[in-house]
This record gives sequence, C-alpha cells and structure tokens, in this order.
Amino acid sequence: MKERSFKSKFIIAFIKILALSLIFSILTFIIWSLTFDYIRFPANYYEREVVDIIEAISTKHDDVLNKNFQSVLEETVPRGGILYQVLDENGKIIYGTYNEEIIKGKKNLMNNLNSNIRLGRGLYARITPILNKDNNIKGATVFIYTLKSMQKTENHFLFLLSNMMMLSPFIFIIMFTLIYAKKLTKEINEPVRLLLGASEMIKNQNLDFTIEYNQKNEFTKLIAAFEDMRKNLKESLIRQWKLEEKRRENIANIAHDLKTPLTIVNTYVEAMLDGTVKEEKIKDYLEVIKRNNERALILLVDLNTLSDVENPDFTLNPVEVNIIDFLNSKEKDYKILCENRGIDFKIEIEDFRIKNITAKFDIKSLEQVLDNCISNSIRYTEKGGFIKVNALCKEEEIEFKVIDTGKGFSNEDLKNIFNKFYKGDKSRSFSSGHSGLGMYIAKTIVEKHGGSIEAENNTPKGAVIRFNIKPMAI
Repeated sequence: MKERSFKSKFIIAFIKILALSLIFSILTFIIWSLTFDYIRFPANYYEREVVDIIEAISTKHDDVLNKNFQSVLEETVPRGGILYQVLDENGKIIYGTYNEEIIKGKKNLMNNLNSNIRLGRGLYARITPILNKDNNIKGATVFIYTLKSMQKTENHFLFLLSNMMMLSPFIFIIMFTLIYAKKLTKEINEPVRLLLGASEMIKNQNLDFTIEYNQKNEFTKLIAAFEDMRKNLKESLIRQWKLEEKRRENIANIAHDLKTPLTIVNTYVEAMLDGTVKEEKIKDYLEVIKRNNERALILLVDLNTLSDVENPDFTLNPVEVNIIDFLNSKEKDYKILCENRGIDFKIEIEDFRIKNITAKFDIKSLEQVLDNCISNSIRYTEKGGFIKVNALCKEEEIEFKVIDTGKGFSNEDLKNIFNKFYKGDKSRSFSSGHSGLGMYIAKTIVEKHGGSIEAENNTPKGAVIRFNIKPMAI
C-alpha cells in the first residue's frame, strides 16, 4: 500500500475530526432531546401553566379579589416559576408575589386586559380580567413568567451536563484534534528522532552507521539526502585520510632520498678530515661527494618546482614565442645529452597553422615538461637506441609525442607514472638521479595549460608520452 504524505495525512485528519465531531454531536443532541423532558422544562412551559391557572380561577369570579383567596391561589401557582399580582378595578395591587407596579391606573388596566406585556430581563406578564357573576370587570390578575428553559430535575449535575451539551461540538473538535495531533506527532517524531540521532553521531565523529526509514512521505527525501551526505562525508574523510597517509609517505620518501646522499657526503668528508684518506684517493672521494651533492640538489630543485606548481596562487606567465624556433634550439641541447649516452635524438615538426606563426605560451613551464619527459626517456633508453619528439602544430593547440626505444612501461608504471614520488622499478635506487617527481610535475603543468598527458608503450619496444598544450591569452 502506498504511503501518504504528511500533507494528505493532515487533510484526512482534519476531515476525520470534523466528521467524527459532527457524528458525535448529532448523537449527543439525540440523547439530549430524549432526556430533555426529564431534566428541563420547555421554554413555554410556564406560559402554558398560566393559561391553565387562569382557566382554573375563572370560575371563582370576584372571590379572587378577597385576600383570603391568596392561599388558594398560591396552591395553584407553581412556586419559583410564576409570580402574580391581583389588582382592583383601578389597577391597585391587592395582594401577590410580585411587588413592582406593572399597571398604572384604571385606563392603563383597561387598555392591557387580555394581553401579554414584555417586562424585560426575559420576563413577560399576562393580564386577565376578573369578572363577577354578571360579567362585569371587578379587577384583574397579572401573572409574570419567563420564556426560557428551566431546571426540572433536582440533580444539579445532570442539569449542568445538559447545559454543556450545547458546547458539545466544540468539545468533540478539541478532543479529536488532540487525538489525531498525538498520532501525527508520533509519526513526525520518528524521522526527527532518526535525524537528531544521526546528527549526534556525526558530531561525535562516528560515520559508521546507516539511517533506515521505510515510510514514503516528505521526510523520505530529507533522510535519503542526509544518508547521502553521510556517505559522501565518510568517503571524503577516507580520501583525506589516504591523502594524509600519502603525505606522510611522501615526507618519508623525501627524508630517505635526502638522507642517502647526505649520509654519503658526511661519511666521506669525515674520512678526509680525519686524515686517513690517502692522497691518491682524495680525488675519488671528492667525485663521490660531488655526485651525491648533485643527487640531493636534483631532489631539492624538483621539490621547489613541485611547491610552485601546486601552490593555489601559481599562475602561468605567457609570452609571445615562435614555437618552431624554440623547438629547434632545444633540439641542440637534447642531442648533446643523448650523444653522451650513445643515443640518437631528433625532433620532427609538422606545422598546420596558416595565420599564427607565433603564439603565447609559458615557455619556461613548457621547457620543464619537455625536459622531464626526455630525461625520463634518456634514463631508460640503452646505448644505441633513439629518442624522437613529434610536434604537431595546430591553430588551437600543439600536440607532442615523445617516443623512445627504452624498456617501456609495466602495467604498474602505466597506472602510477604521473603520481608523486613514483619511481617505477623498485630495484632502481636514487643513484640514477630519479626523484619520482618529474612526470607528476609535467602532468600538473600540462593541465594548467588546459591540456592532458598520457603514457603508453611503443611498438615493438619502448615508451610513448603524449601531451598537448593550448596557446594562452595574456
């Protein structure tokens, strides 16, 4: 069965409250009407009684004017419900239970005979003539009564309950409102309790929980969003923990990579200071010191470059440059490095540009990328191999491909080569001058140029690094 939303539940509850209040009010009024004659006099009860009293004393004629008739009359008139006056033919009060003067003078009396007068305060007066046996008017009786329902039963509680029945619709509305409000409050409290409990656990740095809420209403999406937030927060913290672990690992790598050459330098310097080194060995010692010092400097330079490119405030500095001239000049530098290792090197350029011979690049950053890619190829290309750079110049970008005939990449290399401090073959030491930062720096610079970089194996042997950069606007 499909769950209703709280909006529909509120509407249905409101309709039920009105319907139940109406039904119970009708039942109450039915009960009230059935018990009315036992509990209350009807509003016209005393008016009817006055008619009966008048009829009863009409046969007494002018005997009613005698004060001795008062006791007889009071036995006929019900106490507490009807007051009366007996007047002479001039409208003067002879006796009675109502002392205020209603009729003033004979003329006023004649004008009001056989009529009803409204006295105020809910009281009415019925004026009836007193006739002698010859049907002459000798006086009048005035009966004062009320036209409202009065208590009949001596049980005051039942009478009070009868009076409260007029308020029964409001009482039932309040009663059923409280019942349904309690029910709806209970349904609302469940998801609120779940959210408060989840918030408290997050506050206590506990994210290993789930929120289960099977109802379908307005809270469903809120709880689902809260659960997604918890999952994302947990994943974010896990990534943060991994980054922190990686940072500690990087620091350990830096410390290790610096410690090795510096320890060697320190050991050789101490040996020379002790004077235990033979003179013919001093040159060899100095060469070891120089070589390890250069190893430390390579790492420090890479770390300094890494700090620059990872800085959020790092910005590229584009300048107008002829990329063809730049590549031709770099080709000479790279050829010298490769010739010293017995490796062939060349740059092949294809220029498809029509208008723009020069363009704006951060040439120092581009040079850093090429240096790192070609240094990586030189490191793993044996004597007799070759390294080639293909540069495809287009109006919107320049595509580079660095190809070598070295050992190529392993599956692990292809997955991690652009990660910080990745050195590939674990058997190789820092003695090769490899800090594990070059390709990461290259990737960072290329991406800041709006390009991308990737690595793959060459066929049949070797490695390929592809990257592209886009001209920049100053």
